[in-house]
Amino acid sequence: MKTTKTLLMKFCLSVLLLAGSFYAHSQDLKGIWLTKDGISKIEIYKAKDGLYYGKLIWTKDQSEKAKKFHGELILTGLNKESEKEYNGKAHDPEQDKTYSCTIKVKDTNNLDLRGYIGISLIGRTERWTRVSR
Repeated sequence: MKTTKTLLMKFCLSVLLLAGSFYAHSQDLKGIWLTKDGISKIEIYKAKDGLYYGKLIWTKDQSEKAKKFHGELILTGLNKESEKEYNGKAHDPEQDKTYSCTIKVKDTNNLDLRGYIGISLIGRTERWTRVSR
């Protein structure tokens, strides 16, 4: 009887650990994200320095002007502040301006990116959606 309880406890612990690791992975920032209104795709990855970066990999506008920005870093130095929040910089290549940004991972497939100058109160938030290539 005691071994059955021990086996059952080990099984329950394994299930909890597996569920916890799945939850942590589902909140991961890494992946390909479609920006507001489907204008572009940004690939977010974790670099060797432990920070996250995002580069432009596709734009709806396929003109030569838009294509010249492909491969450019859009998000830089994103530091994980909590399980669902990251802080860093966002670059607008068309205007050649860089803003502070906060990213909040809402769920597996959605994040909110808030770009701002100075304080977060004065800024704009966009919802991005996870996609495949």
